[in-house]
Amino acid sequence: MIVLVIITVSVLLFISWILFVPFKFYIDTTVNRYFFEWLGLFKVDFIPDELEIFFIKVKIPFYHFNIYPIRKLIVEEIEKEESKEKEKRNRKEPVKKKKRIVRRINKKEVKKLKLFSKLGWKVFKALRLKKLDVDIDTGDVINNARLIPVFVQFNTNRINLRVNYQGSVSVIALLEHSVFRILLILVKFIYRNRKELKNI
Repeated sequence: MIVLVIITVSVLLFISWILFVPFKFYIDTTVNRYFFEWLGLFKVDFIPDELEIFFIKVKIPFYHFNIYPIRKLIVEEIEKEESKEKEKRNRKEPVKKKKRIVRRINKKEVKKLKLFSKLGWKVFKALRLKKLDVDIDTGDVINNARLIPVFVQFNTNRINLRVNYQGSVSVIALLEHSVFRILLILVKFIYRNRKELKNI
């Protein structure tokens, strides 16, 4: 009986630890690095790309894979296009049709993107700010001077807002979330959008 109680309590503590331990979301525009990480076991990198705009690299122990969300919005279809050339007089076989690749927007994927972007925004709004470092130059000396006293009022141990006169803009941010808060948001999202989710 005592062993069963110990096992039960251990399992509950482990589940509680998983639900409430925070995971980190990191942004650094100086080196174009954007990722979130949970316990060093699960990591998602958002990587800028010239061709794909961006793609997502997911890393878990002993395995990793890439996701290309923009690529899914475009559907390539092969259409047969009739040749405008007339049949030659001495040729009896029918004219061969030329194949043409046509790209169309996948409307179903667009609907998915719109729906889940709402979920993503709700999750993002629930993030807790642990660090924010902003270094900005508006390009106007007067505006820069006006921002300095404003930034001083907002600066804290976690927030550091600065003005530079070198024409550079950078943002470094560290935010935290937890599985428990995300689950609450997810349950509310599914309940409020259950009709739209059925049609996907």
